[in-house]
Amino acid sequence: MRAVRIHDKGDIRIEELEAPTLALAPGKVLLTGGYTGICGSDLHLYFAPETFPWDFATPAKLTGATWPQILGHEFSGQVAAVGDGVGSPRPGDRVAVFPYHYCGECPACRTGRYTSCFSTAFEGIQGQSGGMAQVKIVDADQCFVLPDTVDLRLGALVEPMAVAWHGVDLSAPGAGAAVVVGGGPIGVGAYFALKARGVETVVVSEPSAGRRAVLAALGAQYVVDPASESLVDRVRDLTGGAGADVAIDCAGVPQAFPDALQSLGLGGRMVIVAAYEKPIEINANLLFGDKSIRTSAVYTREDFAAVIEAMGRGLYRTDGGWIETVGFEDVETALQNLRAGKGMKVLVKTP
Repeated sequence: MRAVRIHDKGDIRIEELEAPTLALAPGKVLLTGGYTGICGSDLHLYFAPETFPWDFATPAKLTGATWPQILGHEFSGQVAAVGDGVGSPRPGDRVAVFPYHYCGECPACRTGRYTSCFSTAFEGIQGQSGGMAQVKIVDADQCFVLPDTVDLRLGALVEPMAVAWHGVDLSAPGAGAAVVVGGGPIGVGAYFALKARGVETVVVSEPSAGRRAVLAALGAQYVVDPASESLVDRVRDLTGGAGADVAIDCAGVPQAFPDALQSLGLGGRMVIVAAYEKPIEINANLLFGDKSIRTSAVYTREDFAAVIEAMGRGLYRTDGGWIETVGFEDVETALQNLRAGKGMKVLVKTP
């Protein structure tokens, strides 16, 4: 089978590997076809794997995996075979894969905070499989069956959309206005999640003209260019001076942080979903208003299911020019282009 594997920093290869056998172990599922999203984490893996807290040459605690690693933790596929004891999914089902493993025993897991598991491992990063392979084997409980109205392209988007959904869920939005800073794929996901919850006034701040055009095409009514317009003033105008109830930081840019926080009204809630490569400055002006800041990473199984349900209701869209589809041979070019700020979301089609 063909697969895209990462061997080291800046070293990915399309390789011919021995295909897994159809004689599956109990509880396992074999997938073919589908799509795999290229994520910001994949960019870090390729350009700066040293920024991860893991040694990829050492077997991961939960999976035993080391590099080289088949890339891709955002993926979908069709079930070709199942092992003994698997009641669902069944052969022929189309599924989205829940890619991360948690131990269930560490202090985080014991309190139900599986997203903060001390031993977390992801398929496509430190897993036994990854999306960018013609054949992949995963645990049955990692497979979420897609409804007939949700295709395999949307299925590959469940994982990043669940990241955004979880952040929005932590913000506890109500009837008031919401702000999203950063209009990349996770920002788009935050916009979809807020609208799915019935939030009518969603203001998105994004400096890229191309991304602002995509957001407008997806239905965003209030899109701000922070380089030429004050996000804080725009939000105050839309809310009669009250400010937004919640802000979702999907930018990870120090310049955007104070804008997001100051756009909130009294007691507003900000959730940081983005990763910061540079430090944030906190000054006295940001301390007023009894606002709260939370961090968010990954997602729960409930988030995964909620995103799929919302997709089934037609609340997520792949039009508007924010999705590009490429083949295995174009993965390295796609990584380079995304690093250079070209494009938004790339899906790799499994041959």
